[in-house]
Amino acid sequence: MTARQIAANAGVDSSVLSRFLNGKQDIKAGDYFSILNILPENCRVIAMTRLGMGEISAAQLIQSASPKEKAEILQAMAQWVLQPGVIPVKNADPANVQVAV
Repeated sequence: MTARQIAANAGVDSSVLSRFLNGKQDIKAGDYFSILNILPENCRVIAMTRLGMGEISAAQLIQSASPKEKAEILQAMAQWVLQPGVIPVKNADPANVQVAV
């Protein structure tokens, strides 16, 4: 959805939304929630969670992450997997461990 479509569907003036998105103006709470209500559920859940008004799964959190954040997540997971004792001894052969990043 474009910003113009979002504004029209939410009943918010497109110039208000544009100034808000560009960090030039705050937006009224009512307008903010009107916008949230027309967004796809995955976007709405993430925004509501950031406001402390919902819960988000790890998968949803990763899906909403930036490419840089996703790379950081993969690196952290790879470091965790490679720690001694994380992989059961029977599977600990380094030849069986693939590098995640």
